[in-house]
Amino acid sequence: MFQSVINRIYRMKIGTRTAISYFAVIMVVLAFTTASILLLQYGKNIDIKIASSFSPVISAIKDYQFLIEETGRLSTDLSIQPNDVKRSRLTKIHERLYNRQKLTLIGLCQEPGLADVKKRIIGVDKRFESTLLLEKKLLSVLDSDQAYTDTNKMQEAKELKDKIDNEIGKLRLILSETSLQAISVFNKLDAQKFASYRTLSYLLLIMIIVIALLAIVSIYITNITIIKPIKELSAILDEVGAGKIIQFQSDIPREDEIGDMINSAQKVVQGFKNKEQVANAIGKGDYDIKVPMLSRRDRLGKALSEMRDNLKLSKEKEAENIKSLEAYTINLMKKNKELDQFAYITSHDLKSPLRGINNLTEWIQEDMGEKLSEESNKYFNMLRGRVHRMEALINSILQYSRAGKTVENQERLSSKTLVYEVLETQELPANISILVDNELPQVTANKRDLTEVFNVFISNAINHNTSDEPILNISYQKNGSKITFCIADNGPGIAEEFHEKIFTIFQTLERRDEVENIGAGLAIGKKIIEDYGGKVWVKSELGKGANFYFDWPI
Repeated sequence: MFQSVINRIYRMKIGTRTAISYFAVIMVVLAFTTASILLLQYGKNIDIKIASSFSPVISAIKDYQFLIEETGRLSTDLSIQPNDVKRSRLTKIHERLYNRQKLTLIGLCQEPGLADVKKRIIGVDKRFESTLLLEKKLLSVLDSDQAYTDTNKMQEAKELKDKIDNEIGKLRLILSETSLQAISVFNKLDAQKFASYRTLSYLLLIMIIVIALLAIVSIYITNITIIKPIKELSAILDEVGAGKIIQFQSDIPREDEIGDMINSAQKVVQGFKNKEQVANAIGKGDYDIKVPMLSRRDRLGKALSEMRDNLKLSKEKEAENIKSLEAYTINLMKKNKELDQFAYITSHDLKSPLRGINNLTEWIQEDMGEKLSEESNKYFNMLRGRVHRMEALINSILQYSRAGKTVENQERLSSKTLVYEVLETQELPANISILVDNELPQVTANKRDLTEVFNVFISNAINHNTSDEPILNISYQKNGSKITFCIADNGPGIAEEFHEKIFTIFQTLERRDEVENIGAGLAIGKKIIEDYGGKVWVKSELGKGANFYFDWPI
């Protein structure tokens, strides 16, 4: 079951797998976020309800109770002695304040959870109506100061006061119970709010756990489906980079980018293996061997086939042409040309899949982004390092033969930037002084060609400078449609009779065992410059340093 799932994953493109992973994480986060928002809104609604309805109700009950109790206190005071202020206050409560407070309280009890509280308030109001009548009767009995001297009226007032106190005491108990009931409703709502927040906390914890599990699964799948195959492929390319032609086969049916890389590598390695066998057979004189072709555009196979046929033809005609030196020379040049062509095609066919592998690794890293672990990035970089190493081996073999043969892929370049890039690659003496003109211009050139030219003259000026305080000066002058660059040094200088010799290939003024120099650098630089329509020359005297000049089109 598990292997079946892995095989299905192998059949997906890496981009598809990445999109599914992102979609899963986004959907989980979206679902949990939606639930969290709903819980937060629920808690917020409870807070609003408590703030706008329930809390004011408790306060209003207390005010209502205080107002009723105040009528009792005022009635008691008036039953003892006359007081116009208290009489006016009691009358005001009867006429306006009580009804306003009652309606305010009932209006605040409109929430469904306060229905019982509202019902109890209405009951209190009905009972208080009889108390109001008693208080009004008390006011009518004690309607003047003379009433307080009348024994009968005072006796009647005392009886009314006792009844009022008894009724208000009962109402006080009812209202206290009502207040407790409202507080109970408030506490229940508060508990619901905290329960929603607690649920939200659990929800966030579950979301973190789910996302962590998704990340672990994603890392595991990445390791199984990407990292492990790339490590195997990197080991194989190490063998190929070391010059070994091996054979390997992947047992996993893959249809993703890694599968394309493995298939490409398999084709390359198998093609080299087959062509190695063919080349060995041709080298041993078997000109009837069949050359395996990877496709109709297999230029390496065609080159081998042509070489086989030409070698076979050369062998057949060798007896006839042995007496003719000119024919033998032409035939030799033809063979050399074919070998050059073979070398060029071989290098081309080697570089193409290598560049493809390098690009694929970069695309994978860009697609996976932060999902790749540090170790994964390390293996990707190691893989590209192996590819670059193989390409460097091929370039080092063909550098001399290609120098000056093509002028292609030209672009606008900053010569100042190229100079500093070349200087960064040099092993500079600690005491050297380097002067670079800040106004070095832009020119049109193939970056590789112009970099090689600067590298030749700068390394020559550094490596051959035996001065105690070496100086390197790079400047330029504009001459019409060309720029004349000057690389000057304060080295030992060059005698005039050697000014032309130093630009001849394999010619050097120093012993080869003393300086690591094959005498090809200046010749290569000269060839590249002349192919761009420029020229190169030197001005120097023994003991006075050397100034190397070369022209370059703007």
